[in-house]
Amino acid sequence: MPKSYSSKGQDLVERNWQALALARESVEEVPLQPVNPHSANRPPVVSDAAPDFVKTVTAAMLAGLGDALPVSALPPDGTWPMGTTRWEKRNIAEEIPIWKEELCTQCNHCVAACPHSAIRAKVVPPEAMENAPASLHSLDVKSRDMRGQKYVLQVAPEDCTGCNLCVEVCPAKDRQNPEIKAINMMSRLEHVEEEKINYDFFLNLPEIDRSKLERIDIRTSQLITPLFEYSGACSGCGETPYIKLLTQLYGDRMLIANATGCSSIYGGNLPSYTVYHRCQRSWAGMGELSI
Repeated sequence: MPKSYSSKGQDLVERNWQALALARESVEEVPLQPVNPHSANRPPVVSDAAPDFVKTVTAAMLAGLGDALPVSALPPDGTWPMGTTRWEKRNIAEEIPIWKEELCTQCNHCVAACPHSAIRAKVVPPEAMENAPASLHSLDVKSRDMRGQKYVLQVAPEDCTGCNLCVEVCPAKDRQNPEIKAINMMSRLEHVEEEKINYDFFLNLPEIDRSKLERIDIRTSQLITPLFEYSGACSGCGETPYIKLLTQLYGDRMLIANATGCSSIYGGNLPSYTVYHRCQRSWAGMGELSI
């Protein structure tokens, strides 16, 4: 204590000693409740459908057991598979956005604002929705250049961080009750199982042919599958929506030169850049080394 604070005066040193003594006196034992052996077990860290590398290496790291991994489990050349964030499923949001489709203007502002690519939209042929879950809703497309198609908006309930940005940017309101929008935050626990089924079906819906888009704007760009998804960025991050948009506009022919900072943390070590059927994204970072 004197070593840290003596330069500020003896009075400050004494007050720190007093604070330490009070802290020790205030510590109380918290009795733990007995654990019911028949209670639900913790769900698996990653899905059984995950690739072998994710199940053996990534899952061990997520479980806090990365130090126990042998060197032989890691890629010899130091490269790391892409698209691993889709298997993490953090389930950290208390509330997730639920679509009220009858109010929706199909502007896609909510999709553009999402920092984690956790809410998405697609335009698909009507026959693609024939076997959709009853809870997965769709609308006739309003845009003239896509008439006859179906518009679908869906949240990834296990990947959403609950930042509320999608609701904030939504311009569509109920005229009778302006507090109700076309997308509203609701309890994740009450909707997660249903929305998981919906999202799994949504991901398998056909992607839009970007070459047939008459123009690229916020609405149409958000119909293109992002190549940056479910990153570890903070809830409500202001940087990641721009990176996501870049991957939607130029992703299959884009190279990012990155400097050390937040972008290295949420985008580099365990990549949130996803795998595209035409190619695989790559990431290399250069930072400062202390020797």
